[in-house]
Order: sequence, then C-alpha cells, then structure tokens
Amino acid sequence: MNYEVVYPRSSIERKPLLVHVPHSATYIPESYRDQICLDDTELSTELLAMTDRFTDQLFTPARSCGATLFLNKVSRLVMDPERFPDDQTEAMAAKGMGAVYISTSDGRRLRAASFSSRDRHSVMHDLYWPYSNALQDVVAAQLDQFEMCLLIDAHSFPSQALAYEDKNLARPDICFGYDAFHAPKELIGILEIVCKQEGLTIAHNQPFSGSYVPTCYYHQERRVKSLMIEVNRSLYMDETIGTYSANYDQLAQVLKKLIEQIGLNWG
Repeated sequence: MNYEVVYPRSSIERKPLLVHVPHSATYIPESYRDQICLDDTELSTELLAMTDRFTDQLFTPARSCGATLFLNKVSRLVMDPERFPDDQTEAMAAKGMGAVYISTSDGRRLRAASFSSRDRHSVMHDLYWPYSNALQDVVAAQLDQFEMCLLIDAHSFPSQALAYEDKNLARPDICFGYDAFHAPKELIGILEIVCKQEGLTIAHNQPFSGSYVPTCYYHQERRVKSLMIEVNRSLYMDETIGTYSANYDQLAQVLKKLIEQIGLNWG
C-alpha cells in the first residue's frame, strides 16, 4: 500500500484526532520512475525542494496523545493526495501540479512526453483513490465513535519561496492554515499562545492556506475540523542537503508541546 495508518497503542487511548502527513516521503516506486523524465541528479534536486522531510518524525508524538497517524509512503511527485482529483477543480493544476504532477517546482517538464491520460488514470486508480478512500474511512470511524474528528495536516515549507510560490506572502516560523468552515477556532488561539511563548513567529494562511478535508465532508460536515500546521524548514534542517540541523531537537520539543496542547484541548 502507498499509505500507512498507525493507531494509538490501545483503543482506550484513542481520541477523535487524526494527523495526516502527506508530503514527507521521497520514495518513488520503480514502476513509476520511467514516467518521470528528470535524470537522477535533477530528481534529487526536485525531491529536496518539494519534500516535507522529517514531518513524519516531528508529528509522531501525537500518537501518545491518542491520535491516529495517516502517512503517505510515496513521494508527492508521483501522486499528491491533497489535491482535488479533477484538474478543472484544482487550482494548482494550472501550474502543472494537480493530483498528478506534470511540472516541476520551477515550471520544467516532470513527466515524460509519453505520459498519457491513460497513465494519469492509472495513477489515480492505483494510488490516489485507495489512499483517499482509506483516509475517508478513518475520519468516518472517528465520527461514528466520537461524533467529531480533528484532522491535523502536517507540513513544512522552505524558508525561501520556490519559483511557483507567491514571493510576497509571509514566511513565518509556523503557519496555521485552515478553511473557515472547518477551523477549530478556539484551539488555534491556544496554539498561538504556545508559539509566542516559545518565541516563534506565526501567520495565518501564509504562505500556504487551507487544510485537508476529505471531499465528501468538505463544506458539508461541521463535525470535521481541520488545521494545517506548516513548519519553516530552516528551524530544523539544512535545506541545501536535506539533513537534520543542530536545532532539530529544539524544534521537536516545541512541536511536542503543541501536540500535547491539542491532545489536552480536543476530545
């Protein structure tokens, strides 16, 4: 499977809390490598730019707070589960970065010239829909058990805007992204206080906005709340080579505090 669901150690510990980590993987299955026209060096550079490295590790403590983890095991360059499935609906498709990317972060061709609509359909059928349906099932189970679900959308972003991004937007230490319909407003205020106490700068919906909600619940089900937490990569990694920085442990402790506050104040 191209995803992994990790539950708390016992059902007694479970809370209506789901941590989604969609962009931490660098793995490209061999069966999809030929679809990508970049050579190995170019591909490594693109993975460095586009991967939210270590977010799977940084948000793992949520499991001890009763959260279920949902992890994407395949690089977003193969399939991005957070995009709308239809390119006509997905705004990023205009930049070649819909559910199945055809362009790189700087606008060059990513998929081979031979990549066809049939190939795209296969990626969607084999990867996107099984992933989407499984995540939707986890949310549905939490709604059945708890009558609510909070989805934490775990991401990071580069300290300098990539070519496809708006360079005029703020690039704080922590970005809280949300849609007004699904926003856990009181919780956001609590997390803001923790960030300020730790000396971190924050912004709302900048440089990225919104937070993932399964399409069947999007703007339909108020019991599903969603909050994106985006961490500036300069806080925990060397962005030039993709390794841990000396500040990783410090940032991990701050995120642990945020996660603990979420656990204390939700469900």
